[in-house]
Amino acid sequence: MLRPEISNSVTNRLIVGVLLSVFVGFSSPAARAQVIQLEEVGQIPGPVELVRVSGQFAYVSGGHTFTVYDLSIPSMPVARSSHVFPEEIWGFRLAGDRAYVGANFFGLGILDISNPDDLILVSQHKTLGQTKIGDIAHGKVGIIDHMEGFVLIDVTDEAAPQGVGSFFLDGYARDVVTAGSFAYATDSPSGLYIFDLSQAGEPNPVGVVHAPSAPRDIEVVPGDANRPTLIVGAGGGDVQVYDVSSPESPSRIATFETPGRATRVSVDGGYAYVADSDSGVRVVALTDPSVPESAGMFSTPRPARDVSADGDLVLVVVGDSEREGDDRRVLILQRQ
Repeated sequence: MLRPEISNSVTNRLIVGVLLSVFVGFSSPAARAQVIQLEEVGQIPGPVELVRVSGQFAYVSGGHTFTVYDLSIPSMPVARSSHVFPEEIWGFRLAGDRAYVGANFFGLGILDISNPDDLILVSQHKTLGQTKIGDIAHGKVGIIDHMEGFVLIDVTDEAAPQGVGSFFLDGYARDVVTAGSFAYATDSPSGLYIFDLSQAGEPNPVGVVHAPSAPRDIEVVPGDANRPTLIVGAGGGDVQVYDVSSPESPSRIATFETPGRATRVSVDGGYAYVADSDSGVRVVALTDPSVPESAGMFSTPRPARDVSADGDLVLVVVGDSEREGDDRRVLILQRQ
């Protein structure tokens, strides 16, 4: 039989051991994800549907109009210039001094945005159906068209784009992003498709992930020797992460449930910023992309509809779907 002092000593060591194990558990890499704090510092008035931020400029679309705002002083955004398309803008992406705009039945519009005070339409390419969005890589623009699916345009001569061909996606074509010589296209609800733009001729996917509730909105995160190339998307109300390092054998490696309904996503600095509808903006750490972790949130006065992050700035479109477009505006958030 143990003496009382020995019994107490053993008990104390057991308690200390349990506490240490709990502490170690909470100190694991996943638990140490940095918390991102966001503070509203300004607003851009509506009507706004979509937003992208790059450096000191914000690019927004509302209805037929594409506008550039100067955010040199985030609390005092200044509209520099606009371009009005004949059709409604459904999506756009930025690449250097160009904006690739999907404008419904107008097709693809290539805008020169090098001078924020004088936006110039360089050229147009009409597709068979309604053009939603386009992105460029390897001298080619990949377009999402609701009739043709994924459409490839050669812009070697930017002033006179030439159609290369198309590939019909199985579901409802949603989004496209590019990195290096690859384009990544998604449809709802069936899958993610990878195209090698360095290949000649009509586009054919080199890899496909058929997944229920495939993402409707995607971003690509180029990899390196230490990190895989990722596709991060919002689909089925959740955040989804795909490893596309091997284009021929892509795979979904994680799903992160958000408290709201994830609709759009923007990735910057190892974090995914999620427009999470009624739940506002959610920040998800991708330190270990196979185990995404919550890293912050910002409550918005109305549902978050779109989001874009670059450096210390995070811009989010807020508004109610049942109200008029004039109600939708941009909140300018700053990382603290």
